[in-house]
This record gives sequence, structure tokens and C-alpha cells, in this order.
Amino acid sequence: MTQSRAEQAERTRQAVLDTARSLFADYGFDATSLQLIADTMGVTKANVYYYFPTKIDILEAILSSTVDELSAMLDVAETIRGKRARIEFLVDSFVDQVVVAHRTIAPMNRADPIVRRHPGISSKLDELAERGLHLAFGEHPTLDQQAAYWMISDLAPVTRRLGDLSDSQLRLILKQLCLRVVRV
Repeated sequence: MTQSRAEQAERTRQAVLDTARSLFADYGFDATSLQLIADTMGVTKANVYYYFPTKIDILEAILSSTVDELSAMLDVAETIRGKRARIEFLVDSFVDQVVVAHRTIAPMNRADPIVRRHPGISSKLDELAERGLHLAFGEHPTLDQQAAYWMISDLAPVTRRLGDLSDSQLRLILKQLCLRVVRV
């Protein structure tokens, strides 16, 4: 079965994203050039430029699904009555996303220098983080609640150290840890 040009283009675009994601995880964003992405794929740099004129465009495309998933998770959390049930849902959903991100786009997270340097990406992630804080603890969270929330919002140090665990083991450990930190 032959593919249409549109299907072929989408497949190539996705290959650029997959290759970039892997290289970003292995070498970091700054050390990964568009030329390295092209060389790894076995295509010309012009081919990569056709789909993504800059590395920032690639990063935005990679992170867009994460941003969309976080936003959707917060939309669902808004419908949950009861603080404890809402926090448990937020922790479960967040940890699931962290484990997937750890296996796919790590080590990038909200604290990553490239994410912080890019105002479009960082402002959206910061907005979602603030929204999560208020869904978990209300409009006026205490300092303890804020500290707990910000502690669990960056689990990268834990996932790096426990990266050899299976996904299910890592999820269980992270969920237990987060719930203890927020005292649910």
C-alpha cells in the first residue's frame, strides 16, 4: 500500500520529533544541533528545516503534548469534589506523566535551562503549575502547602536515582512519596 504525500510528510515530521527527543535526552538540548538530528536520521539538514526551522520549534512540538495532557488533567481535576480525592487524582495523573516523560523526554522538565529560557514554554508551564497548586490547596495555600506542592512538582532528582525500577515500581514509589509530602 502506498502512502500519500501527506502521510509520508507526517511520518517524516514524527521521525524528526522522535530523533530529536532521543538526542535531547542523550546529549541535552544545547548540545544537539539540527545537523546532528539530520545526520542521525540519514537525511539532509534542509529536510529537518522543512518541518522545523529551529530547535525551539522542535522543543515546542515535543512539549506540546505534555502541556495539552497537563491542561486536560487539570480540567478533570476541576470537576472532582472533595479536596482529598482531587489531590489523589492530581498526584496519580502527575506521576503517570512524570514516568512517561522520564522514559521519553528526560532530562527536560520545568527547571531545565532551555525551558526556563524560552518564555513561551516556561510561562505556559508556570501557568499550569499555579493552576494545579490552587486546585490542590485552594486560592490561598499555606506556605507548607506551597512548599509541598513545589517539592513534588519536580521529581527529576528521584526519577534519575531510581531510573532502574520498572515503570510500575517507579509509579508506586513516586505516588506514595507525593501523597506523604502533601499529607493526604
